[in-house]
Amino acid sequence: MRSPLMEKALASLQAHPTLRPGDRVLAAMSGGVDSSVMAALLHRTGHEVIGLSMQLFDKKTAGASDGKCCTLDDFQDARRVAFELGFPHYVMDFETRFRETVIEGFIQGYLDGETPSPCIRCNQHLKFAALVERADELGAPFIATGHYAGITRDEAGWHLWKAGDPAKDQSYFLFHHTQRTLARTLFPLAGLTKPEVRALGAELGLHLADKAESQEICFVTQDRYDAFLEAEGRDPGAGAGDIRHVDGRLLGRHQGYWRYTVGQRRGLGVAFAEPLYVVRVARDTNTVWVGGEADLAGRELVARELSWVGAAPRGPLACGAKVRSRSPEAEALVIPLADGRVKVAFAEPQRALAPGQAVVFYRDDEVLGGGWIDARP
Repeated sequence: MRSPLMEKALASLQAHPTLRPGDRVLAAMSGGVDSSVMAALLHRTGHEVIGLSMQLFDKKTAGASDGKCCTLDDFQDARRVAFELGFPHYVMDFETRFRETVIEGFIQGYLDGETPSPCIRCNQHLKFAALVERADELGAPFIATGHYAGITRDEAGWHLWKAGDPAKDQSYFLFHHTQRTLARTLFPLAGLTKPEVRALGAELGLHLADKAESQEICFVTQDRYDAFLEAEGRDPGAGAGDIRHVDGRLLGRHQGYWRYTVGQRRGLGVAFAEPLYVVRVARDTNTVWVGGEADLAGRELVARELSWVGAAPRGPLACGAKVRSRSPEAEALVIPLADGRVKVAFAEPQRALAPGQAVVFYRDDEVLGGGWIDARP
């Protein structure tokens, strides 16, 4: 007899319009609690689960570190879960693809004076696009991950939703989903809270039910991202430049514009009568512009590389927009531009609109799409 918690966990799977008992599912297993519970749920409900862990970078050179995902210990945890439950588990090499689509983009973002978001790029290019390719090779109609978000389908098509637990909602990181990828994707944890997932892990007999979460960027082992760029030998050679107040005053000198990000307060190395923040990083002039808290606020941004879950808007779209994963949606108007980008006009000023970060569009709890904040006006 299934427990009430198990019944709750199974609700999203049972409501899936095309998933059938016995279907083969390629389950992405990072070795954490969420993906392990996800895979165990699918296995216990009669699906043919194939566990897959992604080898993304050389662990021997990058090293394992507390708070980071995808370590060798994580892979051992994933393998143990699969062994104890009785389904196959494989580690597949995605190092080249990860280097090309995530690490190089991370580096180039900083060299362009932006603040990159590698976890979203990893979701986009590895955890879904590459997974679907492997699923095709293995004859699996579905892929599954431990993300906290929801998927439904109606006469209008597939829809992406926030998770049932606002504290764990990861829909901001999944805006790149399309009708094609949503049709192949399962999020078994959609209706659960993190404490419920841990409790379910214990109920399922998983050894890692109390395992700590990973928080940091997996491939950066240094304390500072500029140190990572230096270790990669990617100093752009721009040399020292000016640190200027937004009113034009010269306040000091920096040793590399790529060491600074919009909203940064610590480590500026200049003295001033009030707290200063990085307002803009200008690669072309090798200048870091700083100002007060009020100077961080902006009412408009331009976004590039748009992705829409459904049809792209043909005209202005009134919606909610998030410029950070943990911020609430702000009332906004999305205006398509002739060059394929969009302008986003906010009803109220927003803090630290950082180029390179994602802006994601919502209608209530539904994800409509998103894009990347552009440094160009």
